[in-house]
Amino acid sequence: MQLKKRSKLGAAFHYTKGFRLTMIISFLLIGVELIISFVSPLIMSVTIDSVLGFNPLNVAWYFRWYIVLIGGVDYIREHLWLMAATLLGMQVIAGVVRFVRAKLNTHAGEGSVRELRNQLYAHIQRLPFSWHATSQTGDIIQRATNDIDTIRRFNTGVLLEFVRTILMLIVGSAIMFTIDTTLASITLGMLVPVFLTSVLFFRRINKLNNELEQTEGELFTVMQENLTGIRVVRAFGRSAFEAQKFNAKNDENCRRILKVTNNFSLLWALLDILCGIEIAVIMIVGIYLVVGKQLTVGMFTAFTTYVFTFFWPIRGFGRVLSQFSKTVVAVSRIEEIFNAEEEADLDSGITPPINGDIEFKDVCFSYGTVPVLDHFNMKIKGGSTVAFLGGTGSGKSTVTLLLQRLYEPQSGKITIGGIDIKDIKKTHLRNRISMVMQEPFLYSKTILQNIGIKTRQPDQELCETAAKYACVHEDIMSFEDKYETVVGERGVTLSGGQKQRVAIARALTGESDVLIFDDSLSAVDTKTDASIRDALKKFRGGVTTIIISHRVTTLMEADRIYVIKNGKVAEEGTHEELMSIPNGIYRKTFNIQSSVVEGA
Repeated sequence: MQLKKRSKLGAAFHYTKGFRLTMIISFLLIGVELIISFVSPLIMSVTIDSVLGFNPLNVAWYFRWYIVLIGGVDYIREHLWLMAATLLGMQVIAGVVRFVRAKLNTHAGEGSVRELRNQLYAHIQRLPFSWHATSQTGDIIQRATNDIDTIRRFNTGVLLEFVRTILMLIVGSAIMFTIDTTLASITLGMLVPVFLTSVLFFRRINKLNNELEQTEGELFTVMQENLTGIRVVRAFGRSAFEAQKFNAKNDENCRRILKVTNNFSLLWALLDILCGIEIAVIMIVGIYLVVGKQLTVGMFTAFTTYVFTFFWPIRGFGRVLSQFSKTVVAVSRIEEIFNAEEEADLDSGITPPINGDIEFKDVCFSYGTVPVLDHFNMKIKGGSTVAFLGGTGSGKSTVTLLLQRLYEPQSGKITIGGIDIKDIKKTHLRNRISMVMQEPFLYSKTILQNIGIKTRQPDQELCETAAKYACVHEDIMSFEDKYETVVGERGVTLSGGQKQRVAIARALTGESDVLIFDDSLSAVDTKTDASIRDALKKFRGGVTTIIISHRVTTLMEADRIYVIKNGKVAEEGTHEELMSIPNGIYRKTFNIQSSVVEGA
């Protein structure tokens, strides 16, 4: 499902789908908390002014009814514990409300992020191979982890603080105006520079956060590439170089973090100064009003309590904006992935047999501006075994990628059994084609699970049969845990030949119509190569087999051999036919490899 492009705020709102009612209830409970916190100072005010000070009762209607309800000022004066009990009761209620609100907020925040992770992962699975080929794995992981975690923190904490601040501004202003309009006007008026400062810094910090996220993505990529290719790093003595490369990226990341932190520090320092000035002004004016008998001590005490309750969250509004800035950047990076177009026709199309003749008709293909196949023509008889020989970059592997529709040709047509593969459902096509690559990937699971990965519950007998055909069964049985041996990431506990043979066994477990071996026997010795080819002859039984290799002995027994050069078929035929071509590419390659073997 392709998601429509949307604004950053619209995207953030979309992420909460399914949990919005819970979040709204949570926000309403924040309002209840605030009302309780703003009513508590009124209790102290009435106690000081009217109960202990004998001043006439001067409170707003929303609190006066409660005083009358519990017996009036005179009754309270004789039973002071009532006010203490009221304060205690309100705090208990506030605690219960806070607990329920926190539980609801956590449920909504974590639940929405869980759904976001599921949607993002599912979307990435449906993106075309070309997107994965041009994207950095480390950056994708960083977006799927750190950026989503930033959104999680926003949903579970920052958003709540933002709503609290807005509600506090509304509720607090209304209550403070009922106490004294002069002090309330000064309080609201002096909030203007606080908000202006926060907004100005928000724009700058937003830009710095964007740069920081990009740098962190590059840092993740360097780390991921190093850990993935640790064998190459060690084999070529690149550890020191890789450490320097990582340090350079880490230093750059640190500089950007310091830039962001310094701006935050400056913002919070300015807000501290502004809030301190505002509190001082309010205290001076308030004392003047109390001395002039325009304000009671109790009312002034209540108002100053509101000011301290009011200003520190307002000061923290700068932190809210900074986290909001990070969230905006995180959402934009997540949306970049969501806005990537999903692979078209993945689950639509026909599902014919894939065991027919395969034909490439005048196919042209380029990687960007680099041409690979140029009016390429080839016909492979269904159930036969064909082989590709060619130099690096000649287009051998590209042919198989086009056959699986991992890429689409710019022009020309590819058919199987006379049916254009564009009309065939992609999932069906790929399920019927098994491929073994030169560098196979093995999961961090048991050997049995790796071989039987096409099924939810691997069949032991089927997997063992496939392993025997791939000439790896005896190796597996020599391990202590046999088929239950856990393979490390990328199969690092196995030799190169063992990994390739396990990958071959994995390809043989499915009901495939086409088998592709993309230089997948390069890591095995000549004897094992011959044994695997002999075993595959017995196994294939009507399965179209495509073998790509630089080793002529691997190709020579194929029904037909294609020599590919400059994106075209330069030579084709059986081994004997190609050997009969004077100065032919195949013949030269065979003679060179034969002389090397004889010389050895």
